Amino acid sequence: MRLPPLSRAALAATALMTGLMAALLGGPAAMGQGVNLAPPAPIPMQQPSAPATAPQPTAAIDENVAFNHTERWLIPRYFSNVRGNQSHASRAKKYQRALPKGIEKMPQKGDVLSPGVVASLHRLPGPLLRDLPAARPDTERLVVGTGIIMLRRSSGEVLDILHKAIE
Repeated sequence: MRLPPLSRAALAATALMTGLMAALLGGPAAMGQGVNLAPPAPIPMQQPSAPATAPQPTAAIDENVAFNHTERWLIPRYFSNVRGNQSHASRAKKYQRALPKGIEKMPQKGDVLSPGVVASLHRLPGPLLRDLPAARPDTERLVVGTGIIMLRRSSGEVLDILHKAIE
C-alpha cells in the first residue's frame, strides 16, 4: 500500500513530532546513544579561596553619583512653586527650615551621618519624586534645613549637596 505524498510543511511537522516524542519517551536520540558526541570536558577542581579579609573602607566619592542637571533644576523649581502657591493662600505660614537635632551645621560632602540623624531627616515629597529620575542604587535624597543631600544608605555618607534649594 502506498501513502499519499506529503508537503514539505507536513514532513517538517512529522520530523519535529518524532523528535519530541523520542525526547519525551527517553528514546535513543534523547539519551545521546547512536549520536557521535564528544566526551564531556572534565570539571576543573576549584582552588581553595583565600581567607576573607576585613571589609575595605569606602572609596573616594564617585563623581558620577551626584545630583545630575535635571535634579539640580527640578528640585529648587518645585520648592519655589510650592512657596509661591503658599504665599497666595489666605493663611500662609512661613516655616523656618532649621537643622534637625544632632546636626550643628550643614553637612559637607564626605561627612558620615549617624543612623539616628538620618532617621530624623525628611524625604522629598511624593509629587517631586514622581518628576525626578529614579534614585541611584543605595542612595537616598533627604531634606536638611534649606538644602537637599544625597546620602549613601549603607554607610550614611553624604555624596552630594544642593545648598539653599528650599527658600
